[in-house]
Amino acid sequence: MSNEHAPHEHAVEHAAHAGDPLSRWVAVFTAILAAISGLLHYEEGVLQTKSLLFKNDAVLLQSKTSDEWNLYQAQSSKGHLMELAAELSGPEKQAYYRDQIAKYEQRKKEIQAKAHDMEKQVEEANLQSERKEHPQHMFGQALALINVAISLAAITSLTSSRKLFVLAGLAGVAGIGVSIAAFLNI
Repeated sequence: MSNEHAPHEHAVEHAAHAGDPLSRWVAVFTAILAAISGLLHYEEGVLQTKSLLFKNDAVLLQSKTSDEWNLYQAQSSKGHLMELAAELSGPEKQAYYRDQIAKYEQRKKEIQAKAHDMEKQVEEANLQSERKEHPQHMFGQALALINVAISLAAITSLTSSRKLFVLAGLAGVAGIGVSIAAFLNI
């Protein structure tokens, strides 16, 4: 089993053992950003899962709604057949066919109401999915900024460039800022 480390891990380990105060700050900074990154990855995954579940619900509800509209169409067709039968039949069957027509009309109203309700549920599930996608994308942006900050910090520990560390700090702060905005949008 290999014990390979990412380049920034080696740089952080080196910085932690070095006597340079900048190197120690870089090590602490990188460790904090790595911990925040882990939390953000988790939150991003949770939001992605919730978004997919809402989208799945919307698809299933849409399928059931289509089934309801098909049932509505079938009831409508049966009602039309009863109307035709009523026109072609003798007076003794008229009452029966009129009762059947009324029965199909009542079923159509019930099915139509149910289908409209299901359409609203589909809309709501799609909206819920979209509401989870926005902060998820923000977490992705925050993670990108934090990863840039970690990479810049790793380079800082190799070059001892304070300017580069300031740039890493700005990227890290920007990433944390975007992640806070994402948490506020959950």
